[in-house]
Amino acid sequence: MPARRLLSFIALVLLSACASVVPPAPSAAYALAFERAAQQDSMRSECDWSVRYAPVAANDASVAQLQAIATARLAALQLVPAWTLSMPGSEAHAFTESEQDRAGLQLLLSIVLPAMERYPARVFAQTGLRHVVLVKDLSVDGQRRLAMPAPEIDSVVYADNMLAAMCPSGMELRVHHEYYHFIEYRLFNDFYYRDPAWLALNPPGAAYGQGGATAYGKGFQNLGHPQPGLVSLYAAYGPEEDKAEVFGWMMTPEYARRLEEWSLADAALAAKRHVLRQVLASKSTAD
Repeated sequence: MPARRLLSFIALVLLSACASVVPPAPSAAYALAFERAAQQDSMRSECDWSVRYAPVAANDASVAQLQAIATARLAALQLVPAWTLSMPGSEAHAFTESEQDRAGLQLLLSIVLPAMERYPARVFAQTGLRHVVLVKDLSVDGQRRLAMPAPEIDSVVYADNMLAAMCPSGMELRVHHEYYHFIEYRLFNDFYYRDPAWLALNPPGAAYGQGGATAYGKGFQNLGHPQPGLVSLYAAYGPEEDKAEVFGWMMTPEYARRLEEWSLADAALAAKRHVLRQVLASKSTAD
């Protein structure tokens, strides 16, 4: 794509992705990174691009003002934001008071905050989640990520990482997906627990792959309902991803409708959805 057309395309997508947020003119390096992020978005084929998330503040809000809004809204859920991350194997950078970072943080908050507000606050207390880490970018063992669970520090982590190039509702799905990994760890003290009750829900002959990390860097597209019992192609990579995918689709309004429709004719998928609804219900009530 010629440079002038590419820059025009980027400006259009940024404007549509974050309603009233006016982004700065991108540099050539940013333009190339933006195009690469758009091409690598695993949710683009399953995205309804008409779904939009309302900005949390005016488009001229500073990073400090945006952080104050996030702090207040998360406090209502008994959660505390963090703006930096220091964990072995991971690298992240904090948002700075720049025009590009203001737009990135605005868009990230417009998705993450309403996603977290879909849960009763008791869910977070029951699962031991205390912090939501919000950073400019994130990589884990050299792999670029938009989100990850961090139960070691009672946290989930969400990153901008060129989010404006990607499917907005796909990012919300990731918010819930990674939180379910956190829940699973709290339930079994293991991200990769092979839950026999869950495995028994699969149709005969079903088999999983070698884990979700093996999907990265391959132009992977997370297609929906590729076969009976699986909500998505990524769910086939392991039982831990299967659970997190069903949960993510279940909790994201844009995807929940499709999950419910598929479940009407797919008994295995309906059973998985029922199990995870029970898990959520059990964490929404007092002991």
